Amino acid sequence: MRLVLPLLLVTARLAAAERVVVQRGETLEHVALAHGCTTAQVERANHLDISLVPAGTVVEVPACMKKAPVRAPATAKIDDSSDAKARQALAVIDGATWVKPAPDPVDDTHWSSMLVHAAKLETGAGYVVRHPQRAFGEKYVVEYLRHSIAEVRALYPDVPTLAIGDISAEHGGRISEHVSHQTGVDVDVGFYFKTTVDHFATADRSFDLEANWALLAAFARTAALDDGVKMIFLDYEIQRRLYDFAKQRGTPDSELEFMFQYPRGRDELSGLVRHWPGHDNHFHVRFKPPR
Repeated sequence: MRLVLPLLLVTARLAAAERVVVQRGETLEHVALAHGCTTAQVERANHLDISLVPAGTVVEVPACMKKAPVRAPATAKIDDSSDAKARQALAVIDGATWVKPAPDPVDDTHWSSMLVHAAKLETGAGYVVRHPQRAFGEKYVVEYLRHSIAEVRALYPDVPTLAIGDISAEHGGRISEHVSHQTGVDVDVGFYFKTTVDHFATADRSFDLEANWALLAAFARTAALDDGVKMIFLDYEIQRRLYDFAKQRGTPDSELEFMFQYPRGRDELSGLVRHWPGHDNHFHVRFKPPR
C-alpha cells in the first residue's frame, strides 16, 4: 500500500449542490477549500458536526458564492517573504544561537506576542499531553493537531501513543526553555515508535518510518490553507530517512521537493521541513499566525 500526498480535489462549481467522494487523506476542510466553501457550510449541508470522515464518503457540496482559491503547485516554495526573515525564523527556535536575529517589527509574532484565542489540548485518543499547563494554542492549531493524529490512527489503528510537548501558556508569552511558543502556533510533537514511547526520544531503530511519514503528510496537507502549517523543523538526518522512505514508496519527486529541505543542504532555505539542531527527538510544527 503506497502512501503519497493526495492532491486536493478540484472541480468546477455547479449552480446546485454537487456530490463529491472524499479521497483518502482528505477532510471536509480540503473539500470545502477546493469548492470555495467554508467547512461549516459543507458540514451543515451533510448534517455533520465533524470534518474528519472516512475515505469513500459521498458528501453534498453546496454552491458557494465565495471564489475558490487556487492551490499552489506542489513544487512551490514556502514564502518566507525574504531570506533574512527565514534566517531569523531559524535563529530563534528554542533559544538557539546559530545566528543572532536582528529586530524585525514586521514578523515577530512567534516570539513576542500574547495568545488571544486560546484553546487547550487535552490528552485524547492516541496521544498524551506532557505539560498540560503549556498545552494552550490557537483554536485552529488544536483542531489541526487532533485531526492529523486521527488521520494516522485511521490508517494504523494499532500505532502507539504519541507524545505532545509544549504549545504555549494559557495567555501566551515567554515560557522557560523556549524563545518561540509564545502565541499558540508552535507545537512540539514527538515521534511514533514501533513500541510505546510516551515521551520525546531520539529516532533510533524503532523509529516508525511509515507512521511518522503519515503524520508528516497529514500536517503538510494543511500547508495550502490560510491557517495551515507554515514550517516544520526537523533534524536533517531524520529528514533523509523519511525522504528515502517516501521516495521508495512512490511519492512523486515534486511533492518531495515541496516537503523537504533534504537533499539540498541543511542551510538551504527551501522546503516545508527545515533542519534545526536539537530537533532529533520531535517535530517542531509551526502554523501560520491568525489573521
